[in-house]
Amino acid sequence: MDVNRLIQGKLADFFEVSVDYLTGHSNIPSADALGLLPVSTHCVPLLGTVHCGEPSFAEQEFESYVEAGAEIHADFALRAKGDSMTGARIQDGDIVFIRRQDTVNNGEIAAVLIDDEAALKRIRYLPGGMTMLQAENPAYEPIFIGGEGEIRVVRILGKAIAFQGDVK
Repeated sequence: MDVNRLIQGKLADFFEVSVDYLTGHSNIPSADALGLLPVSTHCVPLLGTVHCGEPSFAEQEFESYVEAGAEIHADFALRAKGDSMTGARIQDGDIVFIRRQDTVNNGEIAAVLIDDEAALKRIRYLPGGMTMLQAENPAYEPIFIGGEGEIRVVRILGKAIAFQGDVK
């Protein structure tokens, strides 16, 4: 290695700038020196709509891919439709990132399949084996599952782990 390059490298490290900046070949010091972090994203498949209101027929259909930050470990995304989750800041049209899992903890938000209808609700486990699917908007009544004579089939598709939307 050239001694000049070695010295330039040491000086650039000391001043926390790039060698190109130090030698006048760039006017940008370095991302580190500016306090910037590299942006890392990946694509998550957008598989259709999940209703935030009354559950409606679920049809999983690939729409496109959406970009997610590296910290979002989602298996798929759904577009929110309706206003029942506005108390959780999830608005109509927002993209909700879902991690596929069969169960969620009490109080977590999940994409749920009720018979053939999909909805996004907060899950509340009640005594006696009942489950309440709760909206985050007082205009919507909760849905109770698991009572005596229950015939509906309910399945958790996954946990909502993040969402993104437009500033309104």
